[in-house]
Amino acid sequence: MIEEKLNLANTPTKEVVVGQMKRGVVNFKFEKKNGELREMNATLQNTVIDPKEHKETSPNPPTNSPDLVVCWDVDAGGWRSFKLSTLTEYNGAL
Repeated sequence: MIEEKLNLANTPTKEVVVGQMKRGVVNFKFEKKNGELREMNATLQNTVIDPKEHKETSPNPPTNSPDLVVCWDVDAGGWRSFKLSTLTEYNGAL
């Protein structure tokens, strides 16, 4: 059974999530497009991201959808994205 998504009032803004990821690793769960629930530990902190994988420009430019967040998956060691509207749990910084 898929967990309910966060109440819209409880869903953090993109600015909050990106800001916390720039300062460290955050933990959250979201529903993938195929309906699976996925947990991720993610960051935007350059000291955690593999130096060969640093992006020349921001992975989250203002032109991106306000619902879309691009981040570094600490456990998988690669760039991933998710939509804030699919969050089922957000634990913030670890």
